[in-house]
Amino acid sequence: MSSSQSNNACSSGEPTSIHSASINEIYSIPMKDISRPLPSVLDEKKVLSLMETIQTMDTHLVPPIDVLWYQAPQSGNNYFFSMGGCHRWEAHKRLNSETIRAKLIRTTLNDLKIYLGASLPNLK
Repeated sequence: MSSSQSNNACSSGEPTSIHSASINEIYSIPMKDISRPLPSVLDEKKVLSLMETIQTMDTHLVPPIDVLWYQAPQSGNNYFFSMGGCHRWEAHKRLNSETIRAKLIRTTLNDLKIYLGASLPNLK
């Protein structure tokens, strides 16, 4: 991961998912760098509530999303995938946020193949 992505790491006492419960670091990841390969069914009221919280309160009140992080071994390219956090993601997207707070979960190419099957992009 490049230093521009990791420079906002901080310790967390926030709610976590089972996948990120042991991860303390939170990063500000550029929205444009994260792929969301799964469609979402959204609760509009929840998205609007999150948008209001992000706009009017401390953004740290909104828990970070979990992001699968794969680093291609030969090229060193980083790939980020978010499978959950759809309401938080959508709220940030509608607010044109450049970044979103995230916990990075290292993953392997084999794990990504299981998650994404034939829709896995060519990761070089």
